[in-house]
Amino acid sequence: AGRSFGSTFLATGSPRDQELKGIGKVAPRTMTAFPAGVVYTPLDLESTDPDPRCGTYLSRLLAYCDTLPPAMQFRMTEPKLRELASCLVDGTVFEIVKELEEIQQLNERALLNRRMKVVSVHKVQRGTLSKKHAEEVTGSAHKQHNLPLIKARHRTEADGLEKTLEEDMHSTDQKIITELDQLVVDQQTTLQQAAVPFFSVTKDTQDIELQICVLELIQKLAQEKHTF
Repeated sequence: AGRSFGSTFLATGSPRDQELKGIGKVAPRTMTAFPAGVVYTPLDLESTDPDPRCGTYLSRLLAYCDTLPPAMQFRMTEPKLRELASCLVDGTVFEIVKELEEIQQLNERALLNRRMKVVSVHKVQRGTLSKKHAEEVTGSAHKQHNLPLIKARHRTEADGLEKTLEEDMHSTDQKIITELDQLVVDQQTTLQQAAVPFFSVTKDTQDIELQICVLELIQKLAQEKHTF
């Protein structure tokens, strides 16, 4: 399965992200579909009376980009950043990103809870087998000559259980990964439909890293826009 948005899509580095790294993923999230027939387009930067916020957003985006690695800066051209600034003016994209983040958090909790439930079940199964083995050894204390055979059988049973649990955990993780990959596609589709530059459905690692970076820029602007 393809990797979900780098280390994360939104909410970079949250504690829940770190816990989910046990399966090599973190949880992205979906977004409700746009109304049928609605097409979102960026504002015309060449209009005679552009919104002054567009210039402010562009200025901030350019400043943010100066802190990025050269390879990333190379892909974030000024024309594309102008386009990004223009699509942020009416606030719709900020709301979309905020909702995506909220839905991600719900999905993270659900996925983490599902995985932890499996881990808990496995712990009980191991404990049950260990208790059974201990009782059998205690019950055979007066038959020392049988202990080697009993312990050999215990090792076989324990190995068999561990193999079963490992396969179950792997299956659980693969299902979670599949869900995460689909969530990423849903997110990419949502942002592409919203005409956010740099967004399309892709599994290319470099494109995904760029999309993560763009989202981080949008989040920074969302936190600062009330000061403009």
